[in-house]
Amino acid sequence: MKIEKQGENLIVTIPLLQDIYNTYMDDESLGKTANVIGVIAGDELAISQLNDLSYKDDQQEGPPLIHFYGEREEFLKICKDLNIAVWKHELCVRCRKPIYGTFTWNDGPICYNCELEEDNKK
Repeated sequence: MKIEKQGENLIVTIPLLQDIYNTYMDDESLGKTANVIGVIAGDELAISQLNDLSYKDDQQEGPPLIHFYGEREEFLKICKDLNIAVWKHELCVRCRKPIYGTFTWNDGPICYNCELEEDNKK
């Protein structure tokens, strides 16, 4: 990432691609993969870092880099125009919050906190 001032503007340059490394081998680049993804988590829209875990054939959502405050359709169009994949998080059917990670299914996805509340009532 490169951050600089240009006149009265802050310019942030974020590479769209990153090198793929196999840390079990010789740390030599094995090619390129996406560096960022679009994330939809309920009403939250963001461009987030993509953590490359190619050494175990996986990828992971990293921290948000840019929060987007426009409309969902506009966000999806930007991601499409930039050829950025979009990951959408399910919403808990009880609390309506985005689910990050594992969940159970009972008439729809239920987050860990709501499941724990239900278990504690028993």
